[in-house]
Amino acid sequence: MAWQLHYTSARRGPTGRAGFQFVAETPGLPEGTRAGVTPYLSYRPPPGAPLSPDDAEVDRFPVALLYDRVAGRPLLLRCRYLGRDYSGRYGNFFAHAVVAEEEELEGLRPAELWHAPLWTDRPLDGGGAAGAVLPELDELSPGPDSDPESLARWLAEQGGPGDAYALLARLMDAVAGVLARGHGRVVLVAEDVEPIARWIAVVSYSLPVAAAARMSFVTYSADPDGAAQRLVGTTPDVWASAQRHTEHAFHVGGRGLQGGPPVSRFARTVAACWRDFDFAGLDALGELGELAPPGARAAPEVLDRAAALLSLCRGDRTVTPEEEAAVADLLTRSGGNVPGWVWRELAQGAPAMGLDLALAVHGRARGAGPARPEGTSTTGGAGPPADAGPGPAVTAALVEAPDLGEVARIAAAASDAGVAVDPGEARA
Repeated sequence: MAWQLHYTSARRGPTGRAGFQFVAETPGLPEGTRAGVTPYLSYRPPPGAPLSPDDAEVDRFPVALLYDRVAGRPLLLRCRYLGRDYSGRYGNFFAHAVVAEEEELEGLRPAELWHAPLWTDRPLDGGGAAGAVLPELDELSPGPDSDPESLARWLAEQGGPGDAYALLARLMDAVAGVLARGHGRVVLVAEDVEPIARWIAVVSYSLPVAAAARMSFVTYSADPDGAAQRLVGTTPDVWASAQRHTEHAFHVGGRGLQGGPPVSRFARTVAACWRDFDFAGLDALGELGELAPPGARAAPEVLDRAAALLSLCRGDRTVTPEEEAAVADLLTRSGGNVPGWVWRELAQGAPAMGLDLALAVHGRARGAGPARPEGTSTTGGAGPPADAGPGPAVTAALVEAPDLGEVARIAAAASDAGVAVDPGEARA
């Protein structure tokens, strides 16, 4: 279940006083919920916003959707500027908070709730219903255009001087870095909050589920330097006056890309999946990222290993020996948890692998389950036939063996993996 709270400035609240306060809530709130939510309840307009806005101007103020955790539970909080309060003074805002049990977000990325139907724009009865009862939420339904297909179409439509997919790749590396460190933030800057919300959703879908659940965010903050979330949106006028105590900031409103180091294989893979509308690839990448321990699933090296493994499954010949060694380590540590389709896919590329990995893959593949999940087709070409096995790798290793001792080791390893060795090859 999920509980709701409304917060705004009211003439007379449940306690009888005036000013900012909780004016409505779901009965039976878990202990400490109000105190846990309170630090997140603030809204400051951008410095360039009108000081005395009319209703039409108020509607254009950026909306802040925040995702974080309170006492171990997911917190979703949406703040809107209202302009005047009950006394006619400017500075009022309305916050709608939802505190949910963990299972309410199962199968759902928090960023999908950007335009969700559950949100209320204003307090009940214009704020006059202080102490009103809000219902429990049995289901958190996502908003429109928050699905991967809609987001991929939106990415494809992005023009301007920069490449949206190159921006995405650099953004993924930056986010993976702050999630792995457990501190710091990545700032997204745009005139309109809508593209910020969509970029946050794209990033969320690009991470393993557990990593996305750890990625706190806010679509708008007037204090990006002080925001506690890992992914923070803001406006250009706010960013121009900020101290900029952050390592990563990206203008996502079509102003071009910033320079930076080469992006990782994980980031390149994510960008390629979005460019190709390859949602099965994104799912497979997330599944492989889940092979790591829970606390390490956003670590850059773990994500790179997952991407290299997916590349090997798809017959990508650009995987380096160093990446292959990292994949071998991942498979060795996670063997029993590796999905059966991975072993089947890897077996098709065994002839192009190094000997040790090829033999390990062959041995596992013999007892593996179904092949790739539906939709995860090989994109790197037809590759070798499925029944080629590791024989070519064994032959190549035998040819290159420097002495009889190495020949014996190769033959023994092949035999242990159930691969027949032609005596003629061993004698050669």
